Formats: sequence, C-alpha cells, structure tokens
Amino acid sequence: MADLELWNNNNYSGGSDSYNGAQGQDNIDANNDSLKTGDAWVIVFDQTSYNGNLWMIPPNTPESDLNHVERVNQSGGNEGVWKNAIQSFIIYKQEPSFWTTTSWPSRSQLTDLNLNQVLFGENSDYLGDSGVFTGPYNAGSLSDIGWPDSDKMSGTGSVSSLKTGPNAWLIIFDQTDFEGNFSKIAPYVPYSDLNEVGRFNLDGTEVGDWNDQIQSFLLYTYEPEFWNTSYSRPYVDFSTFYNLYPYPSSSESDNKVVYMVEDSTYTIDCPEFTEQSAKQSLSSYDDDNTTNLPTNGWTKYSMSLKHQNPAFSFDDTCNFDAYFDNTGSLVSIQHYDMNLNGAYQISDAVIDAVDFEAWMLGTTGAIESFGVSEEAAEAFVEVFDFVTAAFNKFSAAIYKITDNGGQFYFLPVVCHTINRLCTTVAKPFNTTIYSNSGDPRENYTMAFDNGSFPGSLNSRIGNGSVQNWQQENSLDGGTYPFDQASEYFYESCPFRTWYQESSVSAQLGIFVSCKIDYEIGDNSKDDHIILLMGFQIPATAGEKPTLTFAQATVQFTDGSNANIITPPYNNVADTSSEYYTTDIINAIYEYLCGQLSGVSMSSDQHGRQYIDAVTQANMQAICDCVSFS
Repeated sequence: MADLELWNNNNYSGGSDSYNGAQGQDNIDANNDSLKTGDAWVIVFDQTSYNGNLWMIPPNTPESDLNHVERVNQSGGNEGVWKNAIQSFIIYKQEPSFWTTTSWPSRSQLTDLNLNQVLFGENSDYLGDSGVFTGPYNAGSLSDIGWPDSDKMSGTGSVSSLKTGPNAWLIIFDQTDFEGNFSKIAPYVPYSDLNEVGRFNLDGTEVGDWNDQIQSFLLYTYEPEFWNTSYSRPYVDFSTFYNLYPYPSSSESDNKVVYMVEDSTYTIDCPEFTEQSAKQSLSSYDDDNTTNLPTNGWTKYSMSLKHQNPAFSFDDTCNFDAYFDNTGSLVSIQHYDMNLNGAYQISDAVIDAVDFEAWMLGTTGAIESFGVSEEAAEAFVEVFDFVTAAFNKFSAAIYKITDNGGQFYFLPVVCHTINRLCTTVAKPFNTTIYSNSGDPRENYTMAFDNGSFPGSLNSRIGNGSVQNWQQENSLDGGTYPFDQASEYFYESCPFRTWYQESSVSAQLGIFVSCKIDYEIGDNSKDDHIILLMGFQIPATAGEKPTLTFAQATVQFTDGSNANIITPPYNNVADTSSEYYTTDIINAIYEYLCGQLSGVSMSSDQHGRQYIDAVTQANMQAICDCVSFS
C-alpha cells in the first residue's frame, strides 16, 4: 500500500495518484475526493507551499468521501470541506516529535527530522521537490537517486536547501562519487538557502556557494573519527607519502614514486581514492568483500606498483585495494594481484584484520603496558600485523622464483609501501601516542643506522673481512644509496649485504628489509637471501627496540634446489601462536640449518652450507643498528 494515495472521486474511484517515501509536494492539483494513508504520518494543506489550513492524518487512515471531512482553521472555525482542497502535503515515515503535542505545527516544525535524517529541497525554504534520506546512506550521484515520486535529481541544479536531523552527520560534494570540494555539516543545521553557504576548496579558498552544486553525499549516523581533520575521509596526502620513500628518482609532481634498489627500478603510483561508504556495503553490484568491513563505514584506495623488467617481455606488477576504517586504520587488503613476468601470479587474495585478532589483542595489551595510549597501540599493531601477514602470505606463493633478484625483492617493496601508506593515512588524526602528557618519549624516534651496520656485522662475524659500504661497479645503473653493498667472507666464501631499506610504523615500530648475496665463484648467478624484520618500542626508554617479527626466504638461482621460506617467527604475547618464540634469530637460524642439510651443492657452491650462519650474523647486526632515542 502506498504511503499516500489520492483519488479524484469518492469511494476510491476515478483517477488516482500514489506517493511513497518521506517527502513534500508543494503544489498539486486540488481535485481529490478520497484518500488513504499507509504506514506514514501525513499533513495536507489547502494552499500551495505548505501554507493555509492543515489536516494531520495518522497512519492507515481511509477517508472515502472528503466532501464530508470538515476543514477548520487554526482557531477551530469552519473553512469548508477537504474535497478538491488539497494543494500541498508532507509525508513523514516516522512519527514527528510534535505529532501528539500540537494540532497546528509551526513552519519550522514542519521540517522536523528524526535521528538520522537529512532533508533536501529543490528550492530555497525546502520548497519544490523535496526528499528525506535516512542514514547511513551513500549517494554517489544525485542523478541516480531521484526525488521521491518525481523526476530524477539532475545533479547540478537540483538542491537549494537542506536540513540535518539530530544524529545526522552529512558530507556533501560538488562532484560525483564523493570527489571535489566538500562540506561537512553537523546535526541540527538548517540551510534554508544554499546561496548563502560558502563552498571552499581544500586550501580554504572560497570557490562559490553550494546552491545547485551538490552532486553526491554521504550520511553517517555518528560523528566519524575523521570529522575533525581537514578532510572528508581518511586521507592520503601524496606529498607526505612521497617523502616517506628514500631517495626517489622521480619528482613529487610526477604523481608517482620511482626509486632503485641495486639495479632494479620500482614504481609506486599515487594511491588512488576509489570508494567511500557510510555503511558496511555499497550495493549488491559491488565486488568488495564486505563481510569483515566496518559496519559504520570505510574508505578504499587502489594501489599500483611496478618492477621494471628489461630482461623479460613484461614488467612485474602488483595491484591491490587497501580498506581503511573511519579511524584511519587498515582493515582489509583485497583484489591483490601480483604478476611476475607472467610466470607467477597471485590473484584476488584477501587479508582482513580479523585474520590475526588474537595476535593483535595480545600485542596491543603488551604495548599499552609500556605507557602507550590504547588508540596508538591499536593503530600500530594493525599496521604491523598487516605488513607481516602480507609478507608471509605472498612470499609463500612467489619464493620459488629462481633467477631474478629484483623480482625477489619486489615483495619487501610492497610491504614497505603498505607501511608507508598506513603512516600517511594516520598522520592527520594526530593520535596521542603516550598515556601521560609530557612523556619524554614523545621526542624519540625509531631509526635504523645504515652507517654503523658494516662495523656491527664485522663484530658478529669476527674475522675482520667486512668492508664499508661501497658502490657496486657491476650494476647496470643504480642510484645512491641502494647501489651500495658491504662485501665480506665467511669461512673463505664471499658474501655481500646490500644497503638496507627501512620504514617507520606508526611511530612505535620499524621494518627493516635486507638482501644478502652468496657470490658463487663459477660465474653463476648469486644465491639470494631476503629478510624482513619488524621491531617495536622497548618497555623502558633508553633500551634497544624489541625484535618482534622476522621471516627469511632463500633463492637458489640455478634451480638445483627448492627455495626455502622460513615460518613467520614472532614473540608476541599470545604464546599459543604456532610460531611464537622467545628467540626469533635462533629460530630462523635453526630452521635454515635444518633445510640446508638437504641442499645439494658443487665444490664451487659449498658456501651454501653457511647461509644459516650468515643470515644469523646479519640479523644480529641489524638489531645492533636499530634505535629508539
């Protein structure tokens, strides 16, 4: 049954018009003699624009003959009957607050809204076509919505007034799909004329007014956590993102990051905003897996990375979507697609925060005991766990690659990118890191000192062979400082460690990636070791950061043996974790030792038997060079 149906003749006969949904019609033909209301509260008026005498009609009311329904004025005087007198009306889908307290609501009461509602009017003073929307609501294009029982909203040129309800947090945009200039409108705001409401760009410059400019909107049912930032969503500022990369060869204006590790070139395109929602789902046609996305809304950025592969037919590519909740925390990675020269591919992989909930809870509690705020601890642990989960999940699929060190290092590039993306999104929220104001650690930073690494490694190996960083002349290209390596011998076998890459994680941790080569002396390609190590702040200021995660992969480039991947060892508080250990470095060493016992090697490859010890020494030296001060 319609919310309101009007017939030309009595007894519900003749021509009829039906109306559904909360709305107002400010000018209709006054030629009706019977009506019915459905599940709605209706007020009809005997003049246009909601003026004149009125009649408040409760839900499920049938009136078969309006010629017998008295029309009275505000003083109770008879003005005739309602036959052929209705010229405008308002439909409410929830009982208005004034319904039982007055028989003649004021003009302002007529636009009364319930908790999560917003009213849009085609003309000023909420006249013309109008519609009420109830949050949470996503409107990517007003032209796709339409006024209730009227023509489609035309996008530009359709909304000239609006009003928000008591629990409606509205964001309007002057472009479709939540793009362009925007305005955040809090509850209880009446804008009866959008000609008088300024429209500003992100720099704060006024570019016009909002009359006839709204093309999309989001309606939240609570104050989203990003509300008091300068942005309309958890935001990626490309300048911040770009400056987190070490020594890029591209410029910021290129809208991408290009940097080299050894002689391999990696490109990270500017993160692309693609979707935003005020609720868990967008539509039935969307390909997002929303099962584990937040019910109160999320924002999605698409990422595209490339490893240039001049020796092969195709460049290596990695694409994925990163989903953030309204606090700016990463909650899901979806549509992950990594293609390595067409030979190895991971498609449509998903990582959700719920995949490691127990780990997160244990680690968060441990960090909070260090005097870190709960909010900051949760943000750090979520980022940290996503990076480690990504490395573990995807390295398991691609570690079998046998002949390309640049491909092998592509995964650490992806992991550092995830970490830097999360750091960029979190920055505008200005999260308080420590529980007590004035904590001296507020001025501390996590850092990795590449300069001291050769000396630390030399002390760990103990034979005096470790050389300082030096540029590798054998490279085809390469840029400072990642074209540098430290050469050394272990049991008379030549190894080199390349200049490490590091990225700070939410101010409370740091990731360090490292590539080690075993230099095989028969002109064969080197064997490679890739390390990813994660550290968190120490329990006490002045102590060394704590190694919390490490995983290693070993690549035998001649294909003579199966490559090796270690488990993702960690020392988180959840001791039930399968790979929990109190000594991560020794766990990596012991695992490699066991795997190497079955590895075949020629007389020119006998250094393979020392890969476990060399990896152990490098991990110890990396720990020496991580600081929090």
